[in-house]
Amino acid sequence: MGDVRLERPIDRRTIEFVLAVLVLACAAVWVLEPALLTDSTVVERLWVPVAVFAPGLLALSVLSGAVAHGVRLGATLLGIGDRTRVGDTSLSSVLTSIVLGTLAAVTLWWVAGSLYVLWLSDVGGVVLAPFVALVAGSVLGVLVLSQAALARLFPDSPVSQLRGPVAD
Repeated sequence: MGDVRLERPIDRRTIEFVLAVLVLACAAVWVLEPALLTDSTVVERLWVPVAVFAPGLLALSVLSGAVAHGVRLGATLLGIGDRTRVGDTSLSSVLTSIVLGTLAAVTLWWVAGSLYVLWLSDVGGVVLAPFVALVAGSVLGVLVLSQAALARLFPDSPVSQLRGPVAD
């Protein structure tokens, strides 16, 4: 059977961009307007799920991209096939995947801990776990947004090659 490639209606990078903006907006609300979060109905029904799931989805998307990059490089090194893209083997691309993948794994770890503490634990929830997940997700969001901005500002740089071809 041949290699089947399906066209995706929405690119993973676009989803990462939207999730990064959402995570940073949640962090800004947490820092700038904490009085809004003291109302128990807002916290229970809207705030905690958004503040936990947005960094988790962002981390999952970034981690999947880092793992895919590692699989492409590993397949090439093992001689299974040449699946690399332009810029995959550059040092900046490998280091970016390692840094973003590690931070995404840490964020995902805190999100999983937050879900356990808030909804599965019998002891009750503590707001510290979602806060740490949101902080880690915010750092990841800043890195994702800065990578996108650098790729747009400097289209011929090695950073732009990390994202693949830019559609105009």
